[in-house]
Amino acid sequence: PQDMGRVILNLITNAFYAVNEKKQSDINFKPIVTVSTKKSDEHITISVSDNGNGIPKNVKEKIFQPFFTTKPTGQGTGLGLSMSYDIVTKGHGGKLMVETEADKGTTFIIELPNTTDN
Repeated sequence: PQDMGRVILNLITNAFYAVNEKKQSDINFKPIVTVSTKKSDEHITISVSDNGNGIPKNVKEKIFQPFFTTKPTGQGTGLGLSMSYDIVTKGHGGKLMVETEADKGTTFIIELPNTTDN
């Protein structure tokens, strides 16, 4: 549970960072960060969405690599998404996916197998 808490906290922190970055360049921008959950017979899905600038395609391909960061020196280690990916996929047998659109925002989706009795 602590590991999944760290993953969700990391995704929310990144979403706050993304909307804050967009707010710096658009005074009329209204930041929105949402967290949602959904349970089906097969999966438990947790989504963290923001309406920031989105992730460029060339960056999207690298975001789960260790030490990759787009943040300025001293503001990010490049380990958050890499460790989150490992926790979700290796530690819990799930998937960590990202959907993003330029100037519209980003959604990170955690999909975990539903191992609870229905």
